[in-house]
Amino acid sequence: MAKKRVRIQPWRIVLLVILVWIGFNFAKNGVANYKLRQEIEALEKRLVVLEMRKEDLEREIEEWKSPENVERIAREQLGLVKPGEVVYRVSETFSGDVAHDVEKR
Repeated sequence: MAKKRVRIQPWRIVLLVILVWIGFNFAKNGVANYKLRQEIEALEKRLVVLEMRKEDLEREIEEWKSPENVERIAREQLGLVKPGEVVYRVSETFSGDVAHDVEKR
């Protein structure tokens, strides 16, 4: 019995190469698309966080502009008082030793 020789036709080879090339490009584009979607999701999450931070900062700016806050800072940090008010400062008690108390202050 004689073996049948299988003859490969050139158009089948060309078709196979084209199909492999298409499959490779499809897979490569799919991976790139997946990575881009992941990056978009991460950026959208970061955008939400940054928008929340922006709102917090805007609220803080409004609080700093409020007259009550300006007055509090003027009183606490600058030592300012309203007309007619008297400020009392409490210091350490006098120990009786003048030279020692002067050095402490």
